[in-house]
Amino acid sequence: MDAKDIERYLSLLGEELQAIVVQEPIQLLLVGGGYMLTQIGNRGLTGDIDVFWMRPEMYAGSELYRVFEATVGFVAFDEHLEDNWLSIGVGDFISVAGPLPKLKLWKKFAVIEVYLPPKGFILAHKLLADREKDQGDIAVLCAQLHITTRKKAQKLLDKYIRRDIQEDYHMSRKLQGLFAK
Repeated sequence: MDAKDIERYLSLLGEELQAIVVQEPIQLLLVGGGYMLTQIGNRGLTGDIDVFWMRPEMYAGSELYRVFEATVGFVAFDEHLEDNWLSIGVGDFISVAGPLPKLKLWKKFAVIEVYLPPKGFILAHKLLADREKDQGDIAVLCAQLHITTRKKAQKLLDKYIRRDIQEDYHMSRKLQGLFAK
């Protein structure tokens, strides 16, 4: 899906939720490929939209959460999308990896409010994941944020990712490979 698709599908989801009388805002944090596509513009497509359900402790197992999941399925069916077109699986990791930064409201889609983290937050998580498919995103974000040394990358990681998580993911070794300085 491209950037227009992302907005269209989120709009359909928000409208469906509102139509079934969901009134309280559902706050989502946009991360991953959807963030890169809509905010950075360094790629043309993404396979899914990664979001973090903000305040999951309030909604886990709730009726609102069940309605949300069912409505995601309805949109998938109606639009001939994969069942995982909207991926919330990254949320568990984000909630334990470190503190959430100050967020900015990007757009409202009926009852859905989509927030954005700073670019540095995205870069820190992409560095941590260090997947082959993230290498282009890492390069673009490093260039935009002027992260040119291992020391600068470490400072960014320390801001967003807990030290024990960094150790579990062998970040010292990963940074050594990514940055010569």
